[in-house]
Amino acid sequence: MKGETQATHLTKMMQKHQLHPEYELVLPLVLVKKKSLKKLTTGDILLLGLESLELILLCNGEFSINVLMSETRNSRKIRIEDIEEKPIYSNDSKKYKILKCSFGMLQSRKLEVGHKIDVSSLNMHEVLLIVESKIIAKGSLVNVDKEIAIQIDEVKK
Repeated sequence: MKGETQATHLTKMMQKHQLHPEYELVLPLVLVKKKSLKKLTTGDILLLGLESLELILLCNGEFSINVLMSETRNSRKIRIEDIEEKPIYSNDSKKYKILKCSFGMLQSRKLEVGHKIDVSSLNMHEVLLIVESKIIAKGSLVNVDKEIAIQIDEVKK
């Protein structure tokens, strides 16, 4: 424990030990052409075809949970609307890849319709673009002609 206080050591230990299961907060999964993903550059706009902010929680690719965002003066929460216990769709196409737009991981002790989960720890303006468990870009949410889109801020190659 060179240079570490007991408090920082305890903090690191607690971060490794999870009290509750983790879920990933994402936008609905999108199929994108492989060619388009290879040509992705900083400043590009990716139209998602969403008129409102639809969010889902993913649990190990086993099931998805539809959620709604609600904001109050001091906090931002998501409310569980529907739990679908079916596998997330897979892609067998050679032309298209499944794009996952992730806001990050959340922990929750229970998953019931109506339960609210605090998401104030996540930056809801920044999103990671992930293909086949690999981060390909970072972006931010923007509004283009009353449609939700992602502006690419950084491309990982």
